[in-house]
Amino acid sequence: MAFDRDEVADLLAKCHRRCCICHRFCGFKMETDHMRPAGEGGTDDIDNALPVCFECHSEIHCYNTDHPRGRKFTEKELRLHKEQWLNICKKNPEIFSQPFQSSDAGPLNSLIDELEYNMHACNCLGSSLSTSQFDEALRKGSISLLEPEMKKKINSAYSEINRLNQLFYALNNESTKDRLQGYKRVQIDKNKANTKQAIINAHSSLLSFLQKDTEASE
Repeated sequence: MAFDRDEVADLLAKCHRRCCICHRFCGFKMETDHMRPAGEGGTDDIDNALPVCFECHSEIHCYNTDHPRGRKFTEKELRLHKEQWLNICKKNPEIFSQPFQSSDAGPLNSLIDELEYNMHACNCLGSSLSTSQFDEALRKGSISLLEPEMKKKINSAYSEINRLNQLFYALNNESTKDRLQGYKRVQIDKNKANTKQAIINAHSSLLSFLQKDTEASE
């Protein structure tokens, strides 16, 4: 599904490329989300389009109905956010004379970048894999809100990453005896394959989720 590109361009100009939820300036880092999903009868009519930043897009769609926490965005609320923000943009253009608030990627989008880096890093002997974005997503509670299967894949990937990092550390540790080097390398080679596959699974699942219900590129 995709909205009409000319109508999207007009909508993005009206909202000044700012998110209709948090009102941050997004630049190219924004989605046109379907307020009523296709599976619930939503159409590609531009009235069903909601310009949002990456982070708010994730917040809208990552609510876990099996383990509800907080308040889920409803279609009615999303429409009200859009209507209110477009009215502000139209009636109060002077607000855009203020400096733009910086636009950072949300924690789940940053996690995609980290997983892609780790795919390459696990092939480099002795190169530590990164977990900083995973730690940040945990701190912000982004992981806890995901669907159980996706959450399981991400947690499994980072469990394997931590295990491989420990093996890399043991191999590089000066106190490791030479006679153990061959054994450690065998362990590392075995775990690299498992780790990379777990990363691929988590990356694919998360990427599919983040691309869900977005405007198709042409």
